Amino acid sequence: MEQHHLSPERQAFYFIPDISGFSQFVENTAIEHSIHIISELLEILLDNNVLDMKLAEVEGDALFMYSEKELSFSEIENQVTAMLNTFREHLYKYETQRICNCGACSTAINLRIKFLLHKGRLDFIKVKNIKKPYGQDVNRIHRLLKNDVPLDEYLLISNPIFNDLKLKSEASGFNKIESEYDIHILPYYYKDLNAYKTSINKEIDKNNIQIDEKADFIIERDLQIPIEKAFELISNFKYRQLWDSSLTAITFDEAQVNRAGSNHTCIIGSRKMKFETAGIDSEADLSYGESTSNLPMTKNYRFYILLDRLDHNYTRVKVLNYVNLNWMGKMMRKSIYRKLETMWDDKLIKLEEVGRYHL
Repeated sequence: MEQHHLSPERQAFYFIPDISGFSQFVENTAIEHSIHIISELLEILLDNNVLDMKLAEVEGDALFMYSEKELSFSEIENQVTAMLNTFREHLYKYETQRICNCGACSTAINLRIKFLLHKGRLDFIKVKNIKKPYGQDVNRIHRLLKNDVPLDEYLLISNPIFNDLKLKSEASGFNKIESEYDIHILPYYYKDLNAYKTSINKEIDKNNIQIDEKADFIIERDLQIPIEKAFELISNFKYRQLWDSSLTAITFDEAQVNRAGSNHTCIIGSRKMKFETAGIDSEADLSYGESTSNLPMTKNYRFYILLDRLDHNYTRVKVLNYVNLNWMGKMMRKSIYRKLETMWDDKLIKLEEVGRYHL
């Protein structure tokens, strides 16, 4: 008689890092920037996936991951520690290097993270060419996202994995909770993430430029657009070609919110010029700056844009230009200044037009 042997049941560790803390924004800028910020943070979490877990799906502000390897509690803690502290360091960068004051950028420092871990049966569902973990244990870890933990940041592990790892509540620092889900009572354990936090690298402190020197020349114009719209048009690289007609193209990291230290490349004809965003400390309502060492006949060129709110619909814009000419440039100083002045006059006229009629 032919015997049929069932394949052994596959088991997996299920792991969810979940980011929370953003409000529901209604302003377009904040909505767009919140998407970029969450995207950056999720990428950072994946970069610190030291256990090489497989990514099943990106679920809004969370990652759903799994591993069929046998893991020790110390290995799990190493992953939590790596993800948590890189996440915290990146939030610190938003606070110290941001140039934008929209709701998303100004509140990113308040984002929090929690980690959920469960172990159970691994089955898959396949639809077309898409294959994902499926079944009761997948549902269980997702149910645990809604829990009664009285903390904003924590590591939560399910009862099966707690027993599997042979942990002791008091010795491991976990607290036990039992919550009702439908007709079932599910016990689980949580631990404050403060136990895994390390000191943040303070070398990434804010180093904004103080405007304490006289500009070589200043372009000033009052624009009939709100200050928030003017700043977004100026600082968001995706809008740059709309008001800077000198550009053939512009390349930048589209997944990143522009901040101090960000780089982009302006292409004018066959010439490529690399610019770096500068953080500016000024008395203006909003400010923005860039610098480059690629402008012909200069050693360095910087411009700082100061924006002041005149009323709800009008903004005063001052462009401070600092031109460090090389020896050849010094021979053509007047011509170079005149050309830059004309270019900025044209840019500000176009900026107002785009702000009033196109966005």
